[in-house]
Amino acid sequence: MRSYLESLGFSQTTDSYVEGTLADMVFYNPVIAPGTQFIIEIKADELTLKSKIMAREFVATFRKWQSQTPDERFTFWLFIQGLKRPKTWESLFSEVNDIEEVRNWCDWYNEKCRNEDEAEIKTQDIKAIAKFFATSRVTVANHIELELAVAEKGKTSISEISRYAQKLLNVVERRKSPIKTKSKLIMNILPIKVPEKYFTCKSNAGSKREIYDCLEGKIVPPFLFNYVSKTITSFSKYDENNPLTEFCTGSINDLKTKNLQIENPTLAAQLIHIHLRRIIWNKGIWYDSAARIFYSPIFDETKNVRLETNYTGNKLWVTKRYVYQKDTEYAKKGDTNFYTHRGFELNTPTYWGESHIEINPRRYYTLNGKNPIEGKIRSKIDARFRKTHWNRSKIRLRLMKFWKYFLFESKEWAISPEQWFEKFVFGEFLTEMVRWSPRVVGRDQTLLWDYQVISDG
Repeated sequence: MRSYLESLGFSQTTDSYVEGTLADMVFYNPVIAPGTQFIIEIKADELTLKSKIMAREFVATFRKWQSQTPDERFTFWLFIQGLKRPKTWESLFSEVNDIEEVRNWCDWYNEKCRNEDEAEIKTQDIKAIAKFFATSRVTVANHIELELAVAEKGKTSISEISRYAQKLLNVVERRKSPIKTKSKLIMNILPIKVPEKYFTCKSNAGSKREIYDCLEGKIVPPFLFNYVSKTITSFSKYDENNPLTEFCTGSINDLKTKNLQIENPTLAAQLIHIHLRRIIWNKGIWYDSAARIFYSPIFDETKNVRLETNYTGNKLWVTKRYVYQKDTEYAKKGDTNFYTHRGFELNTPTYWGESHIEINPRRYYTLNGKNPIEGKIRSKIDARFRKTHWNRSKIRLRLMKFWKYFLFESKEWAISPEQWFEKFVFGEFLTEMVRWSPRVVGRDQTLLWDYQVISDG
């Protein structure tokens, strides 16, 4: 039995012989019925529908089927060696689904139940049990017939796999080259104009934390702290308006940013990144330094969604609350399950001696809409609810444009912008004209260059 079902693409998860379950075997088939459970019952006898023992099993299986939601219901499959009165079986377990035959069978079962003081089938359940019978399967075969079917399937499966592989190879060969037409390639990179000078000085502080603790309550501009040389570096000038000035000792150096971008692009990227983090923070976007992902928390816990204005003027959700759809052992229906955040990774590479911003849209998850959670928990949530269309080019481009507008163009701020923000100027996404297109062509569509060129004369 197991070999026969496996030859049809089924995989077994439960066996009553090993685990003592009600059903003989439980199988799944991800190809023909993804997610559907097949409960297999095997009877090596010749059966009649009016066998009380068999009827009890039918009703017990029906009640289990009825207790599940329509989307979660299993498919019952009965294998028997032989049956009596096959036309009666066909009137129940097939598309015929004669409701009168089902009603007669239920009346017979209820009469047996009254004689033995057992629970009867309710009148309102007759239509449901008719549907259960109609969606169930009955296969009549002995072990020899099943073995022959498995052997025959084994003979053809090798040739079927070979033919299918050859077909896929032919499709790949035809479609491996991109479409020969001009198109514009939009990159997720945009140039950024930064202040022409940056400032460094020796510091009398022992750490970055010490500086922040001493300047608590003041607006401290972003800076890098070198623990070895004890220097602080920032795009903000060290003057009377800069709180960092009190930690400067000795001379203050104003240096050209261009030289830093050429001579030490890594340090330039770090300096620009830490300033962009402040701009993004003032937009109401938080940063998970462990995951290196920016995400949008939800500040009003009474709301299920956080919306922000898109570049089109419409609203786009950036945070959404998902709740339990039914009571579970962990929570009640309507309780918060998790929050999905539209987020992004942001890098500041240096290309051709110029600084750029690289934006990669990402999904992020929290349990309360704010605080980061363990990476393994986020991965499990993502694996359970991920959708393939999230990573398609049109959606990624739409999110790239949204983040560019919201972060660097929109005048909406969660925290008032600081004066130095205006020194950063952001360009447009880089584009490149190419002589090909990544557009998909139907598998059976003939490509233009497949036709033979016929010249006049």
